[in-house]
Amino acid sequence: MKAVNPRELLTWWEGRGGRRPLSLRQIAAKLGLSEATVRHRLQALRQAGQVDAEARRRALATRGPLRRGGRPANPLDDATLTVAWQAQASVTATARRLHVSRSRVRSRLRELGLLTERTQSRRHEAPGRTTDVE
Repeated sequence: MKAVNPRELLTWWEGRGGRRPLSLRQIAAKLGLSEATVRHRLQALRQAGQVDAEARRRALATRGPLRRGGRPANPLDDATLTVAWQAQASVTATARRLHVSRSRVRSRLRELGLLTERTQSRRHEAPGRTTDVE
C-alpha cells in the first residue's frame, strides 16, 4: 500500500493555506492514488480526530460555488461599442475588434438604436435585381 502524508492529505481536503478544498477525485489524481484509498485514509484520520470538518465547510462557504463552464463574460461598454461601430461599419469587424460574439454586438447595437433595419444588411444588391415585389 502506498504511503500517504496525512498532513498533505488534510491540507487538500480542508483547504488549508487559503486554498479551495478539493474533492476526493481531485485529491486522488493529485496524489496518484485511487479514490477508495483517499476515502479510507480520510476515515482513519477522522477516527483519530485529526479531520476538522468545520474547517472544510467554512473554506467552501467563503470560496463560494464553483464557476460553471464557459469563458468569463467580457463586458461590453456602450461608449467603446459606439466608437468601434462608427469606425468599422460592420458587425463582424466590430465584434472581432472588441473580442465578443457578433450576436452580442448585434443585439446591443439594436438596443442602442444604432442598428436599424436599413443598416442591418450592408450587402449591395446585384445589378438588375430588386427586393421589391410588384
